Amino acid sequence: MKNINKIIVCTFTMFTLALGAATPLAWAALGERELAPGTQGDDVRQLQAALAEKGFGTGDRDGVYGSRTAAAVQKLEKSLAIEADGVADLGVITALTGKSAAVKQGAAPDSHKRALDIVATAYASGPHDNGKWGSLTHLGTRVRPGIIAVDPRVIPLGARVYIEFADGRGVYATAEDTGGAIKGNRIDIAMGSVDEAYEFGMQKVKVYVL
Repeated sequence: MKNINKIIVCTFTMFTLALGAATPLAWAALGERELAPGTQGDDVRQLQAALAEKGFGTGDRDGVYGSRTAAAVQKLEKSLAIEADGVADLGVITALTGKSAAVKQGAAPDSHKRALDIVATAYASGPHDNGKWGSLTHLGTRVRPGIIAVDPRVIPLGARVYIEFADGRGVYATAEDTGGAIKGNRIDIAMGSVDEAYEFGMQKVKVYVL
């Protein structure tokens, strides 16, 4: 009888582990990770719903990041004038939902090229914050949440970064813009509105160049 119980326990444990391995981060919320073909979970289903709401059809909202979801993401990326690679990184997700995608505490990347102590400010699309450039970045893409302005001598244009705030939370972003006042260890973080930029103010952050 004891042997039978051990077999049952072992079988259940193996099934549970296999299920966990087959569905990694199945309950992740949209914006907590990058999504690419092959990923699955509730956040993929949320992505599919958000894409459909914006007119980018993905077929079934099944929580599986397949070819139709990738194609819809590519159409969205083209509409944003950014590289259409079919990967829903946090910049794409933020642009789609209009909400800043802050990840959980303690999520700073283990692998990075260097870490910098940076003073961060914020700005928004339009002449109020971006002068004659309006809604465009230095690279010709759209100013949107998920991108930052940098001094290219410190952080190369096109670089992917992780920005860690004083409270331990953070966001991923891409360096696509520059600014007259952004010199040395300074960045300007794009926000969805002027009010959000004002609310952000000036903060000391840690920037990990990936």
